[in-house]
Amino acid sequence: MLAAQPVAEANLSLKRALELMRARDPNLQLAQTAVDQALADKITAGERPNATLAYSTSKINPAGHNGPGNYWNKSFDTVVSLSQPIERGGKRKHRLAQAEANADAAHADYADSVRGERVAVTAAYWELKRAEEKYKNAQTLAEIEHRSIAASEQRLRVGDLPRLDVERMRIDAAAADNAVDSALGALRDAQVALAALIDVTAQSQELSVADDWPHVAGVLDAPAGAGTSRETAEAVLARRPDMVAAMKRVNAAEAALQLAHAQTSRDITISGQYEHNPMPTPAPTVGHTLLGVGVSVPIFTGNQYKGEIARAYADIDAAKANLAKVRVAALADVHRARADLAAAAQRAHRYDSDLTRRALDTEKTVETAYARGGLALADLLDARRSLKATQDDATDAHADFAEALAALAAAAPEDNAGMTP
Repeated sequence: MLAAQPVAEANLSLKRALELMRARDPNLQLAQTAVDQALADKITAGERPNATLAYSTSKINPAGHNGPGNYWNKSFDTVVSLSQPIERGGKRKHRLAQAEANADAAHADYADSVRGERVAVTAAYWELKRAEEKYKNAQTLAEIEHRSIAASEQRLRVGDLPRLDVERMRIDAAAADNAVDSALGALRDAQVALAALIDVTAQSQELSVADDWPHVAGVLDAPAGAGTSRETAEAVLARRPDMVAAMKRVNAAEAALQLAHAQTSRDITISGQYEHNPMPTPAPTVGHTLLGVGVSVPIFTGNQYKGEIARAYADIDAAKANLAKVRVAALADVHRARADLAAAAQRAHRYDSDLTRRALDTEKTVETAYARGGLALADLLDARRSLKATQDDATDAHADFAEALAALAAAAPEDNAGMTP
């Protein structure tokens, strides 16, 4: 795992955060390891059986009665043989097909990990912006409350304001300070959450968001595509890496079944042998060199590979059941993401159109009326709380929209570009 290093800039863009995720996320490193393992399995699947070279010497008389001369001329029986197994039934072809499908599934798993981590990082990024804006809103209200206290104390000194109103303002100012502290705590939590995903925890308190909220109007007027309900669900599912991985595992299970059936084709082993066997004198010479060839074939007297074949059929059923399960979850994910985005876009659009502006105008009007003695203090405090609540709700609406946009992009990806190792 890479050691934590300072990020290039604390004021992060979403693009930069995703780049750090790709480079530093340990979950992606684990997914990459699975890809490497699958590629190694492909190499193994394509390997052919090794030949066997054997050497042996026998007929050694421990009493030394093996005749005169050097070692080669003694009456030892020396045998050198070479044997080569030959696979039949297309076993290598089926192994390669299974390994290829598993490698494709591993690549799809990696793409799915990237998809999931992108959603997590994007959501954490917008959660940080949500926390930043709520902290800013809380600070603004606290500053207004403290300025009002200073002005009210001046009015109290000249007898223009009752002391009870000043005390109520002080209570509201203390509540606003508490809200600032709570918002700061939420901000720190959001910074840590994002920093953990991009492995810069040591610099978490330096992180801030550089991007603005995504525009709502472009989504409301978007043409047909992955982000709309007009594209067929099957077209969307065909691009999802989790669906690709599940389908490839069905292919791998089918190749494994073919391999299990291929085990019933008998492999053969051919061999050649050289034998050196000088006879001790004065025995008649019958030749010191003998050659031989052989063929061996297994006889299925105990194992008919019925268990392997039955297991392969069961594995196919399991892979198909998993594919159906993934398909149901993916369809639900797509429909849910589309519905969430539509609702979030409408909500954010309402705040963008006039809700926030009207709340701000109302608060200013109440401030002016109170300063002129036309409204009670309770009306002023209610207007301030209402403005902050509206600003926080607008922030929530934009954050929910941004996260829904990212969720739909993950649920219905345009393609898997940028998601492969």
